[in-house]
Formats: sequence, structure tokens, C-alpha cells
Amino acid sequence: MKNKLLLTLMLAALVTASSALPASVTYAATDDAPDGNYTMDLTTSADGAADNSAAAEESADSDTYGDEDSWADADPALVEEASGFLDYSDQMDPLFTYETKAWDAYNINEYVKSSNRKQEYKLMTYTVVPNYTKFVSGIKLIKPQNSELAKIHAKYVKGAYLELEGFVLYKKYVSSAKLDDAILKKSKLKLQAGGKLIDQFNTEIDKYITKFDALQ
Repeated sequence: MKNKLLLTLMLAALVTASSALPASVTYAATDDAPDGNYTMDLTTSADGAADNSAAAEESADSDTYGDEDSWADADPALVEEASGFLDYSDQMDPLFTYETKAWDAYNINEYVKSSNRKQEYKLMTYTVVPNYTKFVSGIKLIKPQNSELAKIHAKYVKGAYLELEGFVLYKKYVSSAKLDDAILKKSKLKLQAGGKLIDQFNTEIDKYITKFDALQ
């Protein structure tokens, strides 16, 4: 996701390139050999400055159009896949707010003890579990059209679901004044298993988007 902005800019340039290209571009330049006669002609000097300015603009335009030519030559299938990834990213982005809220609340207390157990239970009941439930429900509804991306996304869904189960178990753990270490252990195992799958997702999604480097 961290590369979304760059990819967005690349695709935006690609979309506008075809309409920005002129039908034909012709550049011509002549250099007159010095004849040894030099006069102070303000009109000629002004014309020369204008010519130099025009030449500079033409040079800049030439560079720009050259870049646009490379955009126009991009593989349409790759452009379509990149566009699909951006759609996927747009769907995922708003859901990360729920994920962040859940984890931030979960990490407020490093340890649970009698003095903060009730606070921890409230955090789990009213913030962690509800927000992470919304997050999991949201990402389950996202169905990437690209088969490769769909397989990668499935790991995120499975990992997040395991983490949700871990949060629910942890809520159960802090619900009673008599803390059951067996429940805590189960919660940690769920969170660890889910975290590993999400780490795999991050690794694979970073690798997946490298194919769009060709669009730079």
C-alpha cells in the first residue's frame, strides 16, 4: 500500500498521455556561421533571444513527449492490472482505520493485573473486538478480479480472522477476576498465527507490485 501514491501518479500520467500527444512534431534549427561583422541591432538581438527561448521550450517539449511515447508503449494488460490493484487499494484503505483502532487499544496496557483488568475488559469489549470485527467483515467483502492478487488477499483475510479469534479469547481472559492462563495461551497462539499470515501478505504484496515498475 505504501507504493499506492507513486503508482497512482504513474497511471494518471499514462491515462493523459494519449490525449496530450500532438499528431506530429517537427523540430528544425539552423546555425549561421559568423562572418566577422558584428553590429548592435536591438531588434535582431530580441529576435535571437526569442528564438533561443523557443528552442529551449521545444527541447523541453521534446523530452516530455518522449516520456509520453514510452507511456503509450506500455503493455495494456499490465496497465489494466495496475488499475485493478489501485481499485483494490482504494477499497482496503478506509478499513485500516478499524484495524489501527483495535491494535492501539489492545496495546494500551502491556500487562494485565487486578488494578487494570476491568479497564482492559472495557477496551476489548467496546473498542478492540468491535473495530476488528468491522475490519475483518470489510476485507472479506473485497474480491480482487486478478487471480494472483486474490490469492494474496486471501492470506490477509485468514490472518485477520485468526487475530479476531485471538482478541475474542483475550476478552474472555480478562472478563473474570480469576485469570485463566490457559485462555491467555490460546489467545496468543491465535494472534501469532494470524500475524504470520499477515506478514506473508505484506511480503507477497510488495513483490507483486514490483511488476508495475515497468510503468515508471
